[in-house]
Amino acid sequence: MPQLMTKEEIHEFGLQILSRYLEANAYEIEMMHPNMQMFPHIIAKKNGQLVFIIAATDVYPNKGSFADSEKAALLENAAKFDAQAACAYLGIANAAGAKAKDKELCGKAYKDADFLTDFGGLEFIYFKD
Repeated sequence: MPQLMTKEEIHEFGLQILSRYLEANAYEIEMMHPNMQMFPHIIAKKNGQLVFIIAATDVYPNKGSFADSEKAALLENAAKFDAQAACAYLGIANAAGAKAKDKELCGKAYKDADFLTDFGGLEFIYFKD
């Protein structure tokens, strides 16, 4: 029987997807931290501007999310380094489940499975005036 990925493995899988997106969009990855508890998860640079990024990945029917307190902590940390702050919300679905139109299988993050990804790009966050 296939083995399910742990939350940490799902997070690392999301970071792999995000890193490919960043590289394809002219970001230079300065640092990537796979530990879910450490913020930011990625420090990248584009056109000389530092960007601190936190990423959340979840399995169908869910999508990764962050609490307002986590976003506020990211903003405060980024401000110390004159960096922009961004969130990446990713959702993954088991591709075999999608092909078979089996919603239950879509929500199974089996190791070594193929996945469809729901990711709309970075969401930049700012302090309100």
